[in-house]
Amino acid sequence: MSKGWLFAIIGTVVGVMILGSLFVMFLMFSAGGGSNFLDSRGAIGLIRIEGVISGTDSSGSLLGSSGTVTPERVIKQLRQARNNPEVKAILLRVNSPGGTAAASEEIYREVSRVNREKPVVVSVSDINASGAYYISAGASHIVASPASEVGSIGTIIQLINLEGLFEKLGIEYEVITQGKYKDLGSPNRSITDEERQILEQQSEVIYDRFIADVAEGRGMDEADVRELATGITYPGLEAIELGLIDELGNFTDAVEVAGEMGNISGEPRILDYREDPFSDVLSQLLFQDGLGISSILDGLKREAAAPVFR
Repeated sequence: MSKGWLFAIIGTVVGVMILGSLFVMFLMFSAGGGSNFLDSRGAIGLIRIEGVISGTDSSGSLLGSSGTVTPERVIKQLRQARNNPEVKAILLRVNSPGGTAAASEEIYREVSRVNREKPVVVSVSDINASGAYYISAGASHIVASPASEVGSIGTIIQLINLEGLFEKLGIEYEVITQGKYKDLGSPNRSITDEERQILEQQSEVIYDRFIADVAEGRGMDEADVRELATGITYPGLEAIELGLIDELGNFTDAVEVAGEMGNISGEPRILDYREDPFSDVLSQLLFQDGLGISSILDGLKREAAAPVFR
């Protein structure tokens, strides 16, 4: 095969890939999920916080997590929305019972950072509890329905003790460690009083940080937040009286609030940042310089005893 034919084939393949991506983009836009080149209205970037918040995506799904919220995914989407000049406001659709402390705090930091540049509004579905509420505290405005469950400010450390079961089954569990507390939380024994005190101190440090960040994000006094930080959730009707949310309403109401805060005239368009195998390609085609084939191929390759806020 001559070099001319080889280059022609390569050029055809690249052209088909680009046209295919543009076609997918067109379908997304025509369905109302994205922007329109001829539409000058601003858009609302929709990001979903649905499922348990964790530093590890346990779903194993090629298309991203269906039941796990990871900092990497949410932070990536927040930055895409922040860097998109069409997006005038960001809407977080939250339906989560919480998750790990570290992952929740990571996302909260990014929400707070982005909120200083573009307004972030939270729309609560069924539940916005613990780590999910931590994240929401970094937003400008929280909208929840009267029956939504909101709050659950607190921390929990859960340990399992299988010592009795092991004895009944005749199982010997041996642990060799270097370091006095290296096997703290081991399931073969109960924790000591000293170890319990250590865990309580660690949990208290994170609990205090949780309260301080919620107070800062919500503009509340720390003492008032601490009174509410009992670990229980409050229905929306009560949460608004306690200052945990700003408004009672549904998703449509939250969209309207985001549109107003983003100074969008008319009915806002929704740019849904769902994780999909074409998201990176479309982002590069629209908002970045260059159409390098290597970056397009990279965009198609997507795989995906700590305190817990739950």
